[in-house]
Amino acid sequence: MTQKNHTFEFNQYHLGIWYATYRLIIATCLLLIFVLTYQRLNTDYQYPKLYLYVLIGYVTINFIQLILIKKIKSKIPQQFILLFTADVIALSLLTLAMDGPNLHLSLLFVITIFAASLLLDAQKALVITLIAVISVVYQLFLGRLFDFSSLNNIGNSALLAFLFFVVYGSGQLAVRRFQLLENLNFSQSLELNRLQNLNRYILEQIELGYLVLDDNCHIVLSNPAACMLLGIPPLYAYDKSPLYKVQPDLFELLKFDQLKNGEKFQFESQLSQYHMHIEVQKLIVPHQTLTLLVIQDARKLNQRVQQLKLAALGQLSASIAHEIRNPLAAIVQANELLADSDSDQQQHLSQMIAKQALRIDCIIQDTLNMVRNKETYPTQLQLNQFIPQFLQEDLADVTQQIKYNIQDKMAITFDEAQLRQILINLLRNAIRHNVPADAKIELNVYSHESNVRIDVRDFGSGVASQDLAYLFQPFFSTEITGTGLGLYLSRSFCEANQAELSYVEQKQGACFRIECPRVALN
Repeated sequence: MTQKNHTFEFNQYHLGIWYATYRLIIATCLLLIFVLTYQRLNTDYQYPKLYLYVLIGYVTINFIQLILIKKIKSKIPQQFILLFTADVIALSLLTLAMDGPNLHLSLLFVITIFAASLLLDAQKALVITLIAVISVVYQLFLGRLFDFSSLNNIGNSALLAFLFFVVYGSGQLAVRRFQLLENLNFSQSLELNRLQNLNRYILEQIELGYLVLDDNCHIVLSNPAACMLLGIPPLYAYDKSPLYKVQPDLFELLKFDQLKNGEKFQFESQLSQYHMHIEVQKLIVPHQTLTLLVIQDARKLNQRVQQLKLAALGQLSASIAHEIRNPLAAIVQANELLADSDSDQQQHLSQMIAKQALRIDCIIQDTLNMVRNKETYPTQLQLNQFIPQFLQEDLADVTQQIKYNIQDKMAITFDEAQLRQILINLLRNAIRHNVPADAKIELNVYSHESNVRIDVRDFGSGVASQDLAYLFQPFFSTEITGTGLGLYLSRSFCEANQAELSYVEQKQGACFRIECPRVALN
């Protein structure tokens, strides 16, 4: 609240300076006009000497009051009261000297009352207004009483007095409006200052280094982490400094016109002991383009990557061990019973051992496919030709159970072998879950905005709501014989080809959707 009062007093003081300067200029101009035009317009003045003496005194008082306001900044409200009192007395005497109000002096009265409404509180401004009304109206009666004035201008004086009250009321409304706007501006400035302090605190505490450069390769903003990693003094944290002076090694490396959004590179400098990983981000702001460099310690980053790899490897190993344990336990149990069994039981146990061994082999093969870093070779595939050919070559045994519909000629960019593997997984899953078993499933290919959608839909019981969160996780399966890697591999293949695999809930059955960008046909 103290800061708000200080701001208000500061604004009030400067308004007072401007008003004091204005009244000095007006008084000086009136004096010059009188001196230059008195010989031709002497009949316009009822009491020319009074008019002259009042103007000389008014100019002198204005000059003294302006100097006092500038030099003595204490008791400003009291100085304002004296200032407006002098205005009202001087203008009243000038009105008397001209035998009643005229347009020019009335305008000066109005400006004085309006300024008093702005610079003084409501009660003091009302007192100034009443003094002005009394001095204008009752001076005619006093003049008539002492025979130095007439009542010819009493109507103009009454109208002018009414105008004073109107101006006073308008000034008070304006003051309230200004105060409301000032309060709003003050609250917004406090909120903005709070947000700036919060942003500064976040930038100072965060471990990532942030360096913002303008078009001239000058540092606009940096945080302490960036200064530490780059080996520059924290002095530059909030200064706009040329990069070539602060960090010449980085300036030499940056090809400023060739920096692309999302570009990443490694950086070392003689000024720093750190090996840095830098990512470039373009910031589009009004009237300029800024470049944000996100700086990290490459060694810590590599450590975090290795930790994530070890954690993923541990999770994968635990999942593999869990999946192999059940068939391996069945093999061990069947092997123990094999020696004491008759020929029929031995044949049954041998089949069980072979079946469980095959299951372990499937788990190992799927795991190898999942962890093998197989490169992706995208090519343009015309789906109206690819889909029928794929069904005949890879799913000839179940082609009669698949109903496909291709909306029109369209093409996508995808690794053909991986798309075949994805569709095999999705279509065979759909056939296994379809009801009735010999009913047809749907394979629909159609356009959606700028993408192509491939929907595989069955009419079984669908995926339970409690299983949706685990649907694409490795080794999750609702079937006893399943490895739970089919959907996980399918989604991984889609992501490698800039596509997306998702599950779309249906009223009946399940629908898996592949969505990828559509390309123009060659």
